[in-house]
Amino acid sequence: MKAWLRFLPSIIGKAIISEAIKKYDIEFNILRAHITPRGGKMLAEISGPEERESIKFMEEQGIEVNPIIKVVKKDKDKCIDCGACISLCPVKAITMEKDWTVEIDDQICIGCGFCTKSCPTKSIILFE
Repeated sequence: MKAWLRFLPSIIGKAIISEAIKKYDIEFNILRAHITPRGGKMLAEISGPEERESIKFMEEQGIEVNPIIKVVKKDKDKCIDCGACISLCPVKAITMEKDWTVEIDDQICIGCGFCTKSCPTKSIILFE
């Protein structure tokens, strides 16, 4: 599961994530982060057999967990592979392939929807 984690200043410096990894045997992949002494946000991918328990633990420790439930899909019949969406993707989930087709990697996509606004043919759709 991908999720945005929000940290309040009161918990910065605590080893909550490492404790969750040890306690619940989860894999924790940081995709993006901005954390300062005043708090911050982190985009992470969390997986493992006790994923739900680890999330509950993090929330109990004061981390706000907001799962990403949106994904984008490309309508291949409408898409003209112009590439207008590529530069707007903050996580580089959209690429131009060697055959000049635009591809969206849903394993990387965070569902922000920036690409949907740039598409001249409206062939990129945001789903929940």
